Parts: sequence; C-alpha cells; structure tokens
Amino acid sequence: MKKILVVDDSDVLRKIIVFNLKTSGYEVHEAVNGEEGLKKIKELNPAIVILDIMMPIMDGFAVLANLQKESINIPVIVLTAKGGDSDEENATKLGASKVLTKPFSPKQLVENVKELLGE
Repeated sequence: MKKILVVDDSDVLRKIIVFNLKTSGYEVHEAVNGEEGLKKIKELNPAIVILDIMMPIMDGFAVLANLQKESINIPVIVLTAKGGDSDEENATKLGASKVLTKPFSPKQLVENVKELLGE
C-alpha cells in the first residue's frame, strides 16, 4: 500500500482529503504545518505529498525549498487558495509536480494522485 502524506493546517480539508485517499486504498498520514510535514517526509518516505501553501510555522514554499535543497525527489501536489499564477509559478519552480487551486473536488485530487503514481 502506497503512503501519502497530507500537510494542511485546515482540519476540515485535511480530514476530507484523508478520507478520500483512504477509501481509494492508500495509507495516509497527516501533518498540520510545514515543519511537521518536513519531519514526516523524512521519517515516512511517502510515495507522494499533498502540501498546502499557506500554513503557520513553515509554509509550503519553505517545505518545497527544503526538499529541493536536500535533493529529496518526491512528487508533490500543492494546494493553494490563491487563484493567481504567482503561487503556481513559484511552486513549480520549487519542484511541485501539480498545483490545485481551492476549492477542488476530492475526485480531481485522487485522479491527480493516481496519475503521478502511474496508476
């Protein structure tokens, strides 16, 4: 079973994402901020990370920058509340595989996960 890490400070959104991924057959782990997420990425070595941009303590951009700096190559789906191109451009420059703008459908997210995992 492939491990997925969901890093988002919104309890409601995180629980919805976790539920949909678990019902799709994945082992899902959670983190509530970027600092915790980075620690869990190193501990769990997940197959994919779903990462919110706007979070306390350490934002998603800082997590992406740390992954890039440490040459940790894991597919990352970035979630952003901003509809502009700047978040997408910044996330892509820092190594994000996909960028989804909130609100998005859980089905769309699961389809993106499957695509990145080659399923």
